[in-house]
Amino acid sequence: MEKQLERIGLVYHPDYNMDLGSHVFPARKYQMVYNLVKQDPKLAELYIYKPDPAKEKDLALVHTKEFLQDLFSLKLTERTQNSELPLTKQIVHSFVLAVGGTILATELTEKYKFVYHIGGGFHHSMPDRAEGFCYLNDAAIAGKLFQKQHPGKKILFIDLDLHQGNGNSVVFQEDPDVFTFSMHQENLYPKKEKSGLDIPLGEGTDDKKYLELLEKSLNEIRSEFKPDLIYYIAGADPFEGDSLGDLKLTFQGLRKRDKIVRDFALATGARTVILPAGGYAKDFHDTVTIHYNTIKVFAAE
Repeated sequence: MEKQLERIGLVYHPDYNMDLGSHVFPARKYQMVYNLVKQDPKLAELYIYKPDPAKEKDLALVHTKEFLQDLFSLKLTERTQNSELPLTKQIVHSFVLAVGGTILATELTEKYKFVYHIGGGFHHSMPDRAEGFCYLNDAAIAGKLFQKQHPGKKILFIDLDLHQGNGNSVVFQEDPDVFTFSMHQENLYPKKEKSGLDIPLGEGTDDKKYLELLEKSLNEIRSEFKPDLIYYIAGADPFEGDSLGDLKLTFQGLRKRDKIVRDFALATGARTVILPAGGYAKDFHDTVTIHYNTIKVFAAE
């Protein structure tokens, strides 16, 4: 008889809050989401797990030796510069810690149905190079480690960030035990890679159209793939007020998106790690609210 799992676990480390100056990536959002959790009477009692930095041998499950050497040497090269982020010791530490956080979140799925990591979702990073605000691909590394520890188990990536999860698509392209699903704006960064299922969206896609496509896609996936573990890349950037995108999801639509994924995960019986990924709302607090709402959706019985 399978043991009864607790509803939701949380993972966070204060060192995720990188100093990026005026950079468009709002790294201070992690602290703000954490603050909202601690102020919420229903969530404040949850134990928040603090990760250790990932080990270099785990990073090497996905990333090449040459890339990791450049990264840890703080060298701006063709392997590191496409991150479009500064390259400092503190920032690299934050990314290594975030990988550790997603590894810890994955391990905690032995205890919880859902684990929300208040950090991570850096889905553009490639095996041999950084890309798009992403130095290290935390979910791909955690997924590879999970496969190593649980041979034959199946992993599903549900990527609902504004941008295609191109890094995960590349890492797992030839792996029959991993299915990558990405629903993203079409005419936008990055250069598109082949996922298990890609749903490109036109500018102006609203709640109704988006949610219909999401439900249809998940039903298709469920008919052909039975995941043991899900990584849900729950980007806040499909929001109508996002500064980098042209999708038109409302707060209500994004909550409904999260509920659809939650109910899908419960129906499949898969353990689920949720990652915040991107979010660039014109009003910074909207991004924070969207991530916080995702936690509330998954915490609700």
